[in-house]
Amino acid sequence: MPEPTRQADDKVLALAFYLLVDVSYSMEGAPLRAVNQILPEVIDAIEESPTLGDVVRLGALDFANDAQTVLQLGDLRNVKNIPVFTCRGATSYAAAFHKLRKDIERDMAEMKADGFKVYRPAVFFITDGAPTDQQAELDTAFAELTDPGFKARPNIIPFGVTPSLEKAVLDPWVYPKPSDSGKSMRSYVYNGTGDAATAIKQIAEVLITSIVASANSVSDAGTAGGFVPPADEDLDDWI
Repeated sequence: MPEPTRQADDKVLALAFYLLVDVSYSMEGAPLRAVNQILPEVIDAIEESPTLGDVVRLGALDFANDAQTVLQLGDLRNVKNIPVFTCRGATSYAAAFHKLRKDIERDMAEMKADGFKVYRPAVFFITDGAPTDQQAELDTAFAELTDPGFKARPNIIPFGVTPSLEKAVLDPWVYPKPSDSGKSMRSYVYNGTGDAATAIKQIAEVLITSIVASANSVSDAGTAGGFVPPADEDLDDWI
């Protein structure tokens, strides 16, 4: 069902969230099964709260050698068939960043055309490995995604789901950084006693917590509030 068109003086804030998921072959098995539980859990949370459904929009992309849209940003109450992530290829962060930029441009234009006011989206970036891209290509893709001239440049929070993935690999892809304008984000690497699937289950929990907190920040008039990032105390097993 299409969103109702709103008059310019009757705009309601919508909060956009994206899942950006590594589906390279190293994610096959339990990690990918855990990834495929994220969307059902978020949809269940949305269905339990009319307020969340009114405010929150979520999209999902995957990436390996290439990147693709798994679920276009929208109202999760309208999802009839929950898509499934499947494994393929290697680990191209550059492909992920290029595709994410294109999807955000499209989605934000559609949201505005439907009469919503949309803040910069939040991206939960899940990976178990370092990028395989050439550095120059990777830097260019990230610079385009986070270009200050791109009004919808997203807040990006990378999650490394294996302890072998060092924070130094993920920190360059955090946005905003402390040196940038706006509230800085940070990366997280799982350091608990479980496996990658355990880590991904925890990401699902903090994603839902962040969605609820962000939705609760919106005023009754639907005109104030914004993205509330995960709280460090909810990520005790992460560094």
